[in-house]
Amino acid sequence: MPRFITHRDFEFIQHINRELLSDIVDVLVVLYKVIPSETRPNIYGEATTKTRYVGVSLPALVKYDKNTVVSNKFALDAHQKAEFRFSRRILEEAESYPEIGDIIGYNDLFYEVDNSIPTQLIGSRPEFVTSILCTTHLTRKSGLSIEPRQA
Repeated sequence: MPRFITHRDFEFIQHINRELLSDIVDVLVVLYKVIPSETRPNIYGEATTKTRYVGVSLPALVKYDKNTVVSNKFALDAHQKAEFRFSRRILEEAESYPEIGDIIGYNDLFYEVDNSIPTQLIGSRPEFVTSILCTTHLTRKSGLSIEPRQA
């Protein structure tokens, strides 16, 4: 990709990204943000239960690995990793950015964000970031305190 990208070129690419995510791919996920002020840590500084905001629906590109089941003496445990790619412009308009510890709901499953990385620099310029990549892992529904998503 050329290094001589103008702001007008970047806006055109953003428009194409929005059209691709919203009209063609059309996959909605729900992002549940942690409320740090209402989450109470224990004496070790860890939060066993986290309070979350009401979910926000966002379009995303989803790539997930196969589900693997691990057995121990007492129960079966499912493991799955997934990647969610969000358009930075759509996240700015929704005023919601995925961070470590947030929950993403997709296909009646919940994934906890392990890392959130700004990717796809246009022309290798940091001011032209088009997407954010979230690497996640499958989490149990029983440990979550989330509310239904916004309509």
